[in-house]
Amino acid sequence: MSTATLGSWQTISFNTKPADGFAAPVGYTDLTPRLRDAVPAGLGDGTLTVYVPHTTCTLILNSGVDGTTLHDIRLFIESQIPVGRPFVHLHDGPQDAAAHVRCVFGTQSLTLPVIGGELGIGHSQGVYLLELDGPRDRTVQYAFSRFHP
Repeated sequence: MSTATLGSWQTISFNTKPADGFAAPVGYTDLTPRLRDAVPAGLGDGTLTVYVPHTTCTLILNSGVDGTTLHDIRLFIESQIPVGRPFVHLHDGPQDAAAHVRCVFGTQSLTLPVIGGELGIGHSQGVYLLELDGPRDRTVQYAFSRFHP
């Protein structure tokens, strides 16, 4: 359990480069274990708000049981918005432009239930940061709120 203070924002910092293999520009970081561990002791029932302050990565809530769902999502997004398509905004190049547009497949924030002091998502659900222009240093911010009777 965490010592996070209710109502205050906490930060998780990490780099999206995978531990093994080729560091592709599109990949996932599983945030679920860190968020489960962050639930404050004695919270009871409430909510967890998760926010990503970046424009080239996004949050998703989906199945990650064996990784193939996440791989299928990545392939779908890359096929729908290829880096080689024409973009009007090219400030940092086509990979960056594609990442901005690809963000529409996720969200910048999630509100999740906390039930009985535990993250109340389904047993096969996970919270993932979808990296769209990496690998990069990233931060995710989160805060807990408690329901009052």
